[in-house]
Amino acid sequence: MKKEFKFLIDVHSHILFGIDDGPESLEESLILAKMYAKSGFRTVVATPHCIPGTGWMPEPEQVRERMERLSAGLRNSGILLCLRPAMEIAMDPLVPQLLAKDRVLTISDGPYVLLECPFQRLPLGWEDILRDITQMGYRVLLGHPERCAQLAAEPDLVKDIASSSACIQVNWESMLGLNGRHARKVALAFAAERKIHCVATDSHDSRIRSPQMVTQGFEAMVALVGERNLSRLMIENPHRVLKGENLEDLEGIEGLSTDAHVRRKWFQLS
Repeated sequence: MKKEFKFLIDVHSHILFGIDDGPESLEESLILAKMYAKSGFRTVVATPHCIPGTGWMPEPEQVRERMERLSAGLRNSGILLCLRPAMEIAMDPLVPQLLAKDRVLTISDGPYVLLECPFQRLPLGWEDILRDITQMGYRVLLGHPERCAQLAAEPDLVKDIASSSACIQVNWESMLGLNGRHARKVALAFAAERKIHCVATDSHDSRIRSPQMVTQGFEAMVALVGERNLSRLMIENPHRVLKGENLEDLEGIEGLSTDAHVRRKWFQLS
C-alpha cells in the first residue's frame, strides 16, 4: 500500500462489542482494531445498528460506554486507532423524531447522519425522510445503497438518489464484486454518476467482513477508480464528514463499465 494511503478513515464499522451483529467481546473488538491499524486506518467511526422498533436500538450512552472501554483497551494494547461515535440508523419515518429527541448518534456528533439503505426496497416516502432530515440541519450519508435490490431492478432510482440531497457511502466489497454482481453494478452506476462520496468497509468481524479486504483488494480498487479518487473516498471526504464539511464528487473515470467483470482470486483470507 502506498504512503499516501496510510491514514485511512472508515466511516462505517461495527467494531463495538456486544451491541449488534459485530464482535461479541472486547477481545474480539481489539483483534478487529489491530487489523484496522495494520491495514492503514487511523480513525474508525463506530456505527452500531439502530433499527427503530427492534432490539437493535441502543441508547447513545451505551454506545459511548462501549467506546470508552474499547478506547482504554486500545491504549493498553498500544494500538494506534482513534474511535468516533455514530450509529447506522435504518431509513425510517421515525428518524427525524429520534434526531429531535437526541435518541440517536450522528457521526462524531456532527451534522452527518449515517442512514442505512434497506436491502430490499426503499420505504414509501423515502424522499420525504431525506428532506425532513436535511431541513433539520443535518446531512444524510446514505449507507450502502448499492445493496438495495430495488435499485438493481430500477436503474432510474440511482439517478434519483444521486440527484437528491444525500451523499453516498458504498461498501468496499461491493465495488469489487464480493456482494454479488447486482450490488457491483449499482455501485458502478453511482460511480458513473460521480456520486460516490465515501467507501467504507462495513466491517463486522476479524474473519470474513474485516479491514483485510482493503489491503488485499487495494490494487484492484486503484485500477478501478484511480489513486486520486480513492484518496478522496477513503481519506479526504471521510475527513470532511468528521469536520462537518461539504463532500466532493468523484472525478470522472474513463472506461468505466457497469458490466465489467471482476476476478475474485485476489481476495483470499489468510
